Amino acid sequence: MTSRVPMKWLRIAGTGVLAAGIAISSTTPALAAPSADPGAPGPKNIIHLIGDGMGFNQVDLGSQFEHGRTAYQTTVKPGGVSTPVPGQAGTQVYQEFPVALAMSTYQFGNTYDPVQNWSSFSAPLKNSTDSAAAATTLATGVKTLNNVIGQDENHEDLKTVAERALELGKATGVVTSVPWTHATPASYLAHNEHRNNYHDIAADMMDSGANVIFGAGNPWYDDNGDKRANPSYSYIGETEWNKLVDGQSAFDLVESKDDFLALAEGDTPTHVLGTAQVAGTLQADRTALKSGDVPFTAPQNDNVPSLPQMTDAALNVLSNASDEGFFVMIEGGAIDWASHDNNTAGAVEEQVDFNRTIETVVDWVEENSSWDETLVVITADHECGYLSGPAANPAWTPVQGAQGEAPQVSWNSGGHTNHLVPVFAKGPGSELLAAAATGTDPVRGAYLDNADVGRVSNALWAANDTDGIPLLATVPEAGEVGGKLTLSVADFGAGVALTGGENVGDRLRFAGTLPEVSVTDSRATATVGTGGWTVSGQSGDLSSGPRTLRAQNLGWTPGLVSAKDGVIAGSPVASLLGGGTGLAAPATLATATSDSRLGTTTVSADLALEVPVDTREGDYAGTLTVSLFPVD
Repeated sequence: MTSRVPMKWLRIAGTGVLAAGIAISSTTPALAAPSADPGAPGPKNIIHLIGDGMGFNQVDLGSQFEHGRTAYQTTVKPGGVSTPVPGQAGTQVYQEFPVALAMSTYQFGNTYDPVQNWSSFSAPLKNSTDSAAAATTLATGVKTLNNVIGQDENHEDLKTVAERALELGKATGVVTSVPWTHATPASYLAHNEHRNNYHDIAADMMDSGANVIFGAGNPWYDDNGDKRANPSYSYIGETEWNKLVDGQSAFDLVESKDDFLALAEGDTPTHVLGTAQVAGTLQADRTALKSGDVPFTAPQNDNVPSLPQMTDAALNVLSNASDEGFFVMIEGGAIDWASHDNNTAGAVEEQVDFNRTIETVVDWVEENSSWDETLVVITADHECGYLSGPAANPAWTPVQGAQGEAPQVSWNSGGHTNHLVPVFAKGPGSELLAAAATGTDPVRGAYLDNADVGRVSNALWAANDTDGIPLLATVPEAGEVGGKLTLSVADFGAGVALTGGENVGDRLRFAGTLPEVSVTDSRATATVGTGGWTVSGQSGDLSSGPRTLRAQNLGWTPGLVSAKDGVIAGSPVASLLGGGTGLAAPATLATATSDSRLGTTTVSADLALEVPVDTREGDYAGTLTVSLFPVD
């Protein structure tokens, strides 16, 4: 089993010019590079859309009501034997994105086992994450404990992608359909040991430097949008609220629906905090809504904006606030609230509203930006409610229903599950998420981890003055042992050039040096026993538009940076043209025995790329992945 730990990403860059004018650098396998300009920075804008509680079945619940069609329904017997419903197809705009995968969501100290997850109906109910841990990971790339906001498992503050945006002179913000101090938006802008410390979180978010904070949680209004006789300071303290009302904060406060709508066009303030005139959720907690209703038939709160309308306003404010671009997290937070309540009509309404929100974002990208400069990632923090079809357990059954009708489902929990959730991405850097999908689930197929979303998002803005694409190092799980086994790559953000283009008769040869790879092993001998470790590497193909150089063209000669008894460098791997197999398959970089494993070992390799002399010119790019494995 493999678990990914937070790692630096290495930008591999540089150009080596052949006689024919080919420039070769390492970037992403089998997918186009994020930008045609090899010196371009990361994306100008990054947008995270999080459907809180949105599993594959929640997506289908909305699509079935809207279009009478689902995409992910299947009957699954214990053991993972899956029989998909015939005739399914995606109906949402995001289901056409180039990256459409599954994602694990587990928190620090937990894991996802695809075999165990489908072994019995009760298995996904064990050890699930919460929104605080999951959103922190999506924002930072670091796993943490449940209830923790913007901190690691030791309660040390983590830098989020929203905070990185501010460092780069970009605008940043969060938008949600639930209180803006709730776990998901808070995890991008605040740092706190517990998600329920709403008053402290509100103060932290108001001091964050964010340009946009939109959500519910107005102390003067109830769940139906009716004004209270006295305020309820549940989600924001009286002191912070009075600062907003009195104009003593950095924000312009907006509350009414009309004020939100006015922000969608023209000039705007640079810092706006919008607290809609409702308590818990924009719509999901209104008392008129009952689970058995046909969705959208119960009277709605008409004094609040919808999530798409809030999104439209936020995008305009953020665009006006900085010419350098922006980051924004937009949450369909009440999918989770309805699913906790097992409110089927509410879950449909919130999923449909989230679908419209995504369409608003896609329209904005295509009308005001482009897919060359904006990365959009759509996913969930976890699944909620254990939504399935009728008569589920012990088998998983498909949801049923028809367009415009109340669906037929079963809810099997009032809490979260450890099920995989969907993830969709489009724009510069999305191919890195595709490359991170190294897991395989018997029902949902290829999956990545939520740490990959945070890691990629931060890496794209980590060293944006260099060209190329990051290299991801993954560390398989070592088990419950004392100490740690970790891997790191030197010179974060530095460039590695494949240069030369020497004509050696039947081929052109380029050379470079792998950045120093350090393995640190502090595991207790009593628990490791006679085990050691091994580091391996594998390359993807290099591509330039439709042209490809196979990974077999790249070879290496590993070596130890400093000699260490018992540590052995891997054997040289020749390229295909050199009579070898190349790095298309995993090849050993170094191994250590039980006698030599302790401490830090640093290794590297001379890289050799050999291509035919008639190779077509172009900027070719590919990715080399380095992995560390404990050895029993």
